[in-house]
Amino acid sequence: MVVATDIDYAGSGLTLQQAMVAHAKRHPDKRSRPETILWGKLRVRTSDFIHVPSEGIVRLELLTSSQAIRQGVDLKVDGWIELVGGEHVPLLRTWQDEQFEDVVEYPLFAKDGLLWTWNVYEMTYPGGQKVEEKWTENAGFWVDVIGENERVYHCSHGMASPPDFDSFVYKLTIRSK
Repeated sequence: MVVATDIDYAGSGLTLQQAMVAHAKRHPDKRSRPETILWGKLRVRTSDFIHVPSEGIVRLELLTSSQAIRQGVDLKVDGWIELVGGEHVPLLRTWQDEQFEDVVEYPLFAKDGLLWTWNVYEMTYPGGQKVEEKWTENAGFWVDVIGENERVYHCSHGMASPPDFDSFVYKLTIRSK
């Protein structure tokens, strides 16, 4: 929903991250700050959280990915995500890679009932140095809320100019254990 006080940053000449900073300065109180910025007709953000049961299952589906840049997704909880071998990690990074499955499921334990997510990507700098990044330049996404426990994320990586929200798309589904 667009509100009369919204600024559409799409034509501003700013990157998504510069627009996010401008948005934060415009709304200094974090408690009342809108979680998204307006970019064209889209509500864009850099991270998202989903309410989850304290013990549940997260299903991650990597739907589409531009082959031009390595992209992936981070999942984070105050607690743990259980890997296949039984190891518990609070942060799981999953890369889209044709050598691996595009659909994975993991048990999770979330002390505060929240699962956080954001997109990640690999940037290549002059000289060939590769760095895993998040939240830079034109990185961000818009969220298609399918249901209370299901969302699709349409992501732009940081090097996209202008932002390309079709460059990486993933879906999260949460269910009780």
